[in-house]
Amino acid sequence: MNAWNLGTVFGIRIRIHWTFLLLPLWIFSSAVLGGVGISSAISTLIFVFAIFGCVLLHELGHALAARQFDIPTRDITLLPIGGVASLERMPRNPWQELWIAAAGPLVNVAIAIVLLLGLFLSAGSHPFLLQLAYANIALVVFNLIPAFPMDGGRILRSTLALFMDWLVATRIAVFTGKVAAIALGLFGLTSGNPMLIFIGVFVYFAAHSELVAGSAGAPSPNGFTSGRASRFANSGERRGQTVASETVPATLSVSSVVAWLVNRQLEVCRVVESGRTIGTISRTQLLDALARGWGNQPVGRIILNHQTG
Repeated sequence: MNAWNLGTVFGIRIRIHWTFLLLPLWIFSSAVLGGVGISSAISTLIFVFAIFGCVLLHELGHALAARQFDIPTRDITLLPIGGVASLERMPRNPWQELWIAAAGPLVNVAIAIVLLLGLFLSAGSHPFLLQLAYANIALVVFNLIPAFPMDGGRILRSTLALFMDWLVATRIAVFTGKVAAIALGLFGLTSGNPMLIFIGVFVYFAAHSELVAGSAGAPSPNGFTSGRASRFANSGERRGQTVASETVPATLSVSSVVAWLVNRQLEVCRVVESGRTIGTISRTQLLDALARGWGNQPVGRIILNHQTG
């Protein structure tokens, strides 16, 4: 509802969030008010759009890497601070998440190499292309910061998950991300850079959201991918916990019921309202509700939606 469709690339819908428009408006007005002239302001805008073209290619790298594992991408959304590729489901193992996470920065590495190689072979002076190559290198460095929702946080988590429990790996990666976020914020504060402060705050809360989602076995709202819900969705079946013998009140939120089921190692439960059972709900259904952004909705409403839908 807050983004507009731009079209499709490789069958993937490309969207732009309305807040993205604030970025060129701010850049253009700052340039004009700074006295650089209209032509220079337009050149700066063109350079910014070129960078976001590289960001789009970065996100397509994630999406096409996920496609290798039969994981479709719902859409790619461009935001003022970057882009987000929303996958239909989560990678099933750490190797898949590692490859998908690394694919985006590798695209920027390839772009930078092509630009620098082209400049070297042409032996010409092209400041625009040189700056664009440096911008891609900067994108690689920034994205490899070991903090969610940057790719570095997911690379760290998936690498750790090769040797330890996935949830433990998530907690370590989240802690590392929070430390990085605090460092960014402090550096922005001491250097007088409000953008770094904003990014630090954003990264800190994004890391916390990843921990909450990972603890509940739920899809994460951040970044190109969302954790490993399938790991939790199958755990109850392995333990034979498929009979809805436990009950939860209909007023309990979806996210709370998911966390409760995971903690109890249950796959399904009964939902009661005013002393009577109004239906049963599975962890898979709850995870789907979380992915749709219904984490704060009462679980009873999900039951009614399934009955009327």
